[in-house]
Amino acid sequence: MVTAATFAVLGPLCVTNNRRRLPQAGQRQRALLAALLVRARQPVGLPAIVDAIWGERPPVSAVANVHTYVSRLRRDLAAIGLPDRVVTDSGGYRLHVEPDELDSALFRSSAEVARAALESGDAGKAVAIWEEAWALWRGSPLEDVPRCGWLEGEVVRLEEMATTAREDFADARLAAGQFGTAITELTALVREQPLREGLWRRLMLAQHRVGRRAEALGTYRSLRGLLVEELGVEPCGEIQELHQEILRGAPSESHVRPMQLPPGAENFTGREAERAEFRRLLTDQPRPVVAITGKGGVGKTTLAVRVAHDLGDHFGGGQLYVRLGGALSPRDPVTVLAELLIAFGVHPHAVPEDPEARAALYRSQLAARRVLIVLDDAATMAQVRPLLPGTAGSAVLITSRVLLLEAHTVHLDVLGAADAVRLLASIAGQSRMTAEPDAAAAVARYCGNLPLALRIAGSRLARRTHWTVGRLAERLAGEGTRLNELRIDDLEARASLALSYEALQTEQQRAFRLLSLLDVPDFPGWVAGPLLDVAVPDAEEVVDGLADVHLLEPAGQGRYRFHDLLRVFGRERAGEQDTAAERADALRRAFTAWLDLAVRAEAGLPSRFLKVRLEVERARLDDATTGRLLADPLEFLESERDALVAVVEQALSLEMTTLGADTACVLTALFDLRSHYDLWRRTHELALAAATGARHQAMLHQGLGALAFYRDRFAEAEVHFAQAQRIFAEIGEVHGHAYANLGLGTVQMFYSNHDDAAILLVRAKASFQCTADAYGEAFALQALGVVRRNQGRLDDAATFLGQALDSFRALRFAYGQACALFSLGMYHSAQGDLKSAERALMESAELFRSVCCPRDEALALHVLAATHAQEGDAGRAFALMSRSLESFSPADESPSHAAMLYSLGWVAHRDQRPGDAADYFGRALRLYEKLAMPMPQDKVRTALRSLGLSVPDH
Repeated sequence: MVTAATFAVLGPLCVTNNRRRLPQAGQRQRALLAALLVRARQPVGLPAIVDAIWGERPPVSAVANVHTYVSRLRRDLAAIGLPDRVVTDSGGYRLHVEPDELDSALFRSSAEVARAALESGDAGKAVAIWEEAWALWRGSPLEDVPRCGWLEGEVVRLEEMATTAREDFADARLAAGQFGTAITELTALVREQPLREGLWRRLMLAQHRVGRRAEALGTYRSLRGLLVEELGVEPCGEIQELHQEILRGAPSESHVRPMQLPPGAENFTGREAERAEFRRLLTDQPRPVVAITGKGGVGKTTLAVRVAHDLGDHFGGGQLYVRLGGALSPRDPVTVLAELLIAFGVHPHAVPEDPEARAALYRSQLAARRVLIVLDDAATMAQVRPLLPGTAGSAVLITSRVLLLEAHTVHLDVLGAADAVRLLASIAGQSRMTAEPDAAAAVARYCGNLPLALRIAGSRLARRTHWTVGRLAERLAGEGTRLNELRIDDLEARASLALSYEALQTEQQRAFRLLSLLDVPDFPGWVAGPLLDVAVPDAEEVVDGLADVHLLEPAGQGRYRFHDLLRVFGRERAGEQDTAAERADALRRAFTAWLDLAVRAEAGLPSRFLKVRLEVERARLDDATTGRLLADPLEFLESERDALVAVVEQALSLEMTTLGADTACVLTALFDLRSHYDLWRRTHELALAAATGARHQAMLHQGLGALAFYRDRFAEAEVHFAQAQRIFAEIGEVHGHAYANLGLGTVQMFYSNHDDAAILLVRAKASFQCTADAYGEAFALQALGVVRRNQGRLDDAATFLGQALDSFRALRFAYGQACALFSLGMYHSAQGDLKSAERALMESAELFRSVCCPRDEALALHVLAATHAQEGDAGRAFALMSRSLESFSPADESPSHAAMLYSLGWVAHRDQRPGDAADYFGRALRLYEKLAMPMPQDKVRTALRSLGLSVPDH
């Protein structure tokens, strides 16, 4: 059984275990227990026990009585769960007590720590330890126990220990500038122990330092009169010297070195770079003012206190520490000035009433010292400004949740993943983290690497030794209950976050709540406009305000994100303060705005994905905002890509099926241009699984068909295009049916089913004519030209391709022209007209470049290079291939990129560079493997085998 035993001698004798108290015994049995406790863990012989109980006149039966008392004591201890504590030892008895179970041992240990803290210059820490230690005293030592013999001497020893400790405690208060409290305590103590000169000297010193000169002299007169009358002696030399100093009126301030820093946090982890930077900033400048900003719970105060302790030796004039109350309850700097002046030894009556005079006196006090001033949780720079020194020498370190423009500001972020786990380990034990590294990482992740949350999580594990780390991780995994788990004693993550939230204006609070509902990795500031149903400029101002107080984090130009715990907190508040309808309406407005802008951006792209265009609800955005956002349509779509993908998923999860499906469909052009094939498949499959409308189902099948086609999965593409064709036909959607036929015709063309392909493409062309879609008709003409070329009907091919090129030129559609010219280049190559082929393909490549289609540009150059390679011009072929490869970004993972690498492998082989050939083939193979394209993989492996090459390791 786990015990929580306490043995108390600093007051009435008391023994408890798990809240069960030792029964009250007779006086002599209590004396026995007291004797064993004052010599705990040591054998106490029978003669000594007899002396402690009866003194010089023990009864004849004393020894027998002792054995009886011991037997009763053992029984009573066992009854409260403490068996086997009294053992027979060396002809007597020994009481086994752990050091942390006996109050006198605990007090003695705390006193040593407090004295060490004061000796190291940390008076604030010393005072805090003394205050905690004195809470152990409940009265006079063993005050309810009759004492005889040597036991009486032990009580006197405990009383002397207390008196010495009182003097040392007074020294700590004086060093910390707590003169008023010291005077009150010492006045009472000199009445209790009037002949203790050390107490009188400290009382005089405290009175002198606060400017109470008359009282200090009166105290001396009282002491001298007492000593002369009682003992016939004068006060000691040290007190007489102090008396002369007071008579001379020597400035008491010269003695005052305020040391007000709170104790540094235990288990401080990481932040080495930040500590070094702050040490440099606070010591390299003549009058540095440095601010640490960051969100609640990120460890601003902990770091500031640690840095201040680091610099204790540098600032010989002392260290001031003030809590300024933050934005919720900001303290008046005029009041703070009075406290700081008193800490410097200025008598309260000497503190000026006028604020300016008070500030001037404060600056004068600082001018003669090198002091580090720590201003914790500042609300504004206006609150801080009166507390700044006016001359060089002193330094100011500020913490704040807001940006302070007049200070050198350093933003403090959450811990890195490794430091977060190390902090957990320092609190809960390294062995537990080592045993469950994945669970430890998960706990840190659920805490968002926020130091406050990590300390709470670590403390919960430390207290619950029977828990596994995995169990805590499971409890933190639920977003809805996470903040409930992150609290222990007086630490609570929710309360820390609420401080920042409650300080916000009403509209900022609403924005914080509704923005937290967005399941996006980050978001642009403008989206707050439709979300809140306010003008975008006003909304962006609100969002900037949230970022200023670190409730949002910057995530790029004009973009923001939530810390995980702040998002959870925001959603809690939204659930409490906004109705379900209000939350859904806000999200619907935001999703609609994102979709509307994406549709407009897609329409402004220089390239054109072959699909039915969307007609969506217009967002109520002003023209200036819309123009600014869509100045570069492709850049807009790329910057909003991850957010739009998240919108698809969240809209579908909220059963906003139309919004989700439309957003998935509008992204196909971007996914095509940038080869985002995984995102393409994920969004379309999710939307198709949720779609209930036939038109959306058809459009999503059309998109999946195009994706499969680009990945050389022709059978899969045919299935999706056929599904789209069937559904469009069933709902009478002629335009969509035309695009489905165009897709099916293209698949049949790659199957070399040219007759079937021609039939489907002719139907598509006719339908495009009926719907007045000149773009679709031109693309159908181009595809028919390719089919006729493949059929060997070159005259028809030239006619169709010429008509397509003319149509695209009439439409001033550069991308279409590039496509038609590419097909014409292939046509001329088939005819053996290499000059015409080169002209067409080069013009095609230039046009593709002009409309930002690097993949298509590379394909045109690739075909031209292959033509030169067939003619034996390896140098020209390699130059064109290399140029085509430059068109791809390093991150491009498209089939075209893989095909280009494959061709470069052959060119390098023909140029007798086997090492380069193996490298190109290997890169092509790895890319095809990543794209899950088995047929091209086989093609590359066949080439490697036929050439006797092996893939180099990478």
